[in-house]
Amino acid sequence: MLVTAALFLRTVQREYLITPGFETKNLAVFLLYPGQLGYDRTRTEQFYKDVHDRLATVPGVASVSWSANLPLFGRAQTGVVIEGQEQRKKSEAISSVVNTIDLDYFSTMGIPLLAGRVFAQDDREGAAPVAIINDTMASRFWPNQDPLGKRLQLPGQKEFRQIVGVVKTADYQTLGEAPQSCVYVPLRQNYSESMVLYVRTEYDPSRLITNIQGEIRNIDPALPIDDIRTGTKVIEQALWGAKMGVGLLGVFGFLALGLASIGLYGIMAYSVNQRRREIGIRMALGAGQANVLRLILRQGMTFVITGVALGLMLSILLGHALSKFLYGVGASDPASLAGASLVLLTVAMVACYLPARRASQLDPLVALHES
Repeated sequence: MLVTAALFLRTVQREYLITPGFETKNLAVFLLYPGQLGYDRTRTEQFYKDVHDRLATVPGVASVSWSANLPLFGRAQTGVVIEGQEQRKKSEAISSVVNTIDLDYFSTMGIPLLAGRVFAQDDREGAAPVAIINDTMASRFWPNQDPLGKRLQLPGQKEFRQIVGVVKTADYQTLGEAPQSCVYVPLRQNYSESMVLYVRTEYDPSRLITNIQGEIRNIDPALPIDDIRTGTKVIEQALWGAKMGVGLLGVFGFLALGLASIGLYGIMAYSVNQRRREIGIRMALGAGQANVLRLILRQGMTFVITGVALGLMLSILLGHALSKFLYGVGASDPASLAGASLVLLTVAMVACYLPARRASQLDPLVALHES
């Protein structure tokens, strides 16, 4: 249990170092739901435009954009159709994260454009439907080809969209996830009544949140602006489950350590008490306190070392079984194995030392007389 807790602790530590494919520093996101206030489509679209234009002029704001997906909370959709590859089996259905975005999204998020172009003002309703894909999707479905100009169809849509750009792959659902396909579509061609506002600031975004809220309330005072997250908070929320798991494993691991230590102490104390005559004889024959101390410690620690060795083998097997939940740490991570073993050996040494010390201080005459 100690090794498992250590493995997951090191996994969480490594996950904090993950680059999610977008820049989290100086980023703030605001979840807004104008549709819930009865906005119709025209009013909602005007609201998106007004917020973008007003915030772009706020001192300290570097860029602003809208997206349907919250960072690391994207959802994959199954049923993407690629022109020329329509005849696929159901088991081979194409899945992809789909994200509706506004202008300046990639610059706001710090996601590099690798080929083609980003969305422009002309990519609106009535114009040719377009899409941008990530490089994972490009290499997966158009290997050794240029995906620009190719067409695909999204689930629930009738028209095919032409690919006009390729961007770098990011993490869409969890930190450190396996690379997965993503399709971006322009907000002006894919209306949504609820969007996430992304604001890139020139310094700590928490210093600008009040100003940003004020600008939005100037547009509509009735609109709730309660769900606000910084890039740092987004990462912490993504790791919340892992941190809770580490905490629980740590609690159970140290409970097990405590019970094992108490049990070991009890066994050693009982053994010393049962061997008082033997210890008295040894001391009467010339064994010193140091000799008795080493004898009891050696016998107690022999059992402990054997248990640690068996525990390490079981820990490695368990680590392999849990390897898909680990990130940047192997099932037999030396630091985790050594750390857990050192903790257990140290506590066990104390549990063995106390009875051994008491045994070494026995008066041989009293011990022989009691026997």
